[in-house]
Amino acid sequence: MNKRISRVNQVQVISVNNSSIFEIGDGTEADLNAKVLAVQKEGATFGDEDFPFSDFPIYEAEFPRLKTQPVITQEHIPCCPYINVNSVDIFGLASSSLFQIGNLNTIEGDARVKNFRILQEDEGAEGNDNELRA
Repeated sequence: MNKRISRVNQVQVISVNNSSIFEIGDGTEADLNAKVLAVQKEGATFGDEDFPFSDFPIYEAEFPRLKTQPVITQEHIPCCPYINVNSVDIFGLASSSLFQIGNLNTIEGDARVKNFRILQEDEGAEGNDNELRA
């Protein structure tokens, strides 16, 4: 990897969370993994133990990978030893995302997000008092 110097004038980042990376400069590898379970439950409170990851197959499924890695032979000759950036504004990086100004050899990323709401039925509606809608 040809190393270059990252020169950045201004960066404004509001939020970085959930296994995300903001990096200025060169890196060797990035391995980003996030498991997110977002539950909206109407009319009740609950704790972390009420919704274990093991109850949802999406978190246990094997991540599909290529059987063989493709071989790519390439050569890059940078025309300038610098990466120049004037200004960057980022509202947010979330769930295994990467923003980098620089070089990176290898990146792996896996984000598994499950969102659902538990809504109360209207009075007079048939069925259970609570219904799960995913």
